[in-house]
Amino acid sequence: MEPLFCCRNCIHNSGQSLNIGPGAGFCIKHDSILFNPHSTTCKYLHRKDLPSFVVDEGVREHAAEFATFSSLVDMSSLKPLARILYSEKYAWEKHIFDPVTHSLAQYHKSKPSWVFVQAFTGGLDGRRSLVYSGLIRRYMDHCGTWASSYRLVLALVKEMDVEPIFSDANLVLNSDLEIEDVKNEALWDVVFSRIALLQEYGFHSGIEDLMWASDALNGGLSCLDWSKLKDELKAVSEAWVSKILSHAIGENVFFPEPEQAICDEVFG
Repeated sequence: MEPLFCCRNCIHNSGQSLNIGPGAGFCIKHDSILFNPHSTTCKYLHRKDLPSFVVDEGVREHAAEFATFSSLVDMSSLKPLARILYSEKYAWEKHIFDPVTHSLAQYHKSKPSWVFVQAFTGGLDGRRSLVYSGLIRRYMDHCGTWASSYRLVLALVKEMDVEPIFSDANLVLNSDLEIEDVKNEALWDVVFSRIALLQEYGFHSGIEDLMWASDALNGGLSCLDWSKLKDELKAVSEAWVSKILSHAIGENVFFPEPEQAICDEVFG
C-alpha cells in the first residue's frame, strides 16, 4: 500500500503517477521540487487513483501519522525534507529540464488559476491528461465548491473516451515490465484519475449519480478492458454532461455575471 501514499500518487504533484513522469516531480502544495517522489509524502496527500470520499479513512490515518511534520517527509527515514524551490537555470545546467515540471512550477505565478488549468485540456498526450485531471481536483478542493469548476469538469468529460498516448520518455520504466505493459498501466493511471475527478465533482455538487459514476460502466472498468470501457464512456458521457449542465443552470451558476464569481483565486 505504501506506493499509493507517496507523492507520485498525489494530486498536488500533478505531473506524475506511479507509471508516468520519470525523475523529479513538483509539489504545488509545498511549491517544491520532489527529487524522490516515490519515497516522499506529507500529511496533505490527496490520492490520485480514487475519489477522496472513498479513501477518506486511509488518508486520515496517513495524515495523522505525519501530523507532526510541517512539510514534506522521507517515508523511509521519517525525517523532514527541506523545501527546494524550482530553478530553471539549475534544470538546464544539470540537463534535467522537463517542460511539464517547468509549467507546474509557474502555477502560483498564474492568475487566475483556472486559465492555467484550462490550458492543459484538449490533447492526446497522456501526461498532460494526467496533469489536467489532477489540477482540476486540487482547484476544486481548494475552492471547496463545485460552482467554479463545472466548466473544467465538462471539458474533461468530453475527453473521457479519448485514449491517452505516451512517449517512452514520459514513462517510469523498470526491468520488471515490458514497455507495452508500462504503457497499459499508465493508461489506467489516467483513466482512474479522470473518473475520480468526476466522482469528486459529484460529491461537491451533491449529484449522487456522478458520485458513483463508476457504477454506470458495465464491466470495462472492473475488467480493465480499455476497448470496452471506451465504448461505455462514449455512451454515458452525454448523460453526464446533461446532469452537470442542468444542475448548474438550476443552481443559477451557469456562466454567471462577473460579480457573481464564486471562487477567489487566492485559494488556487
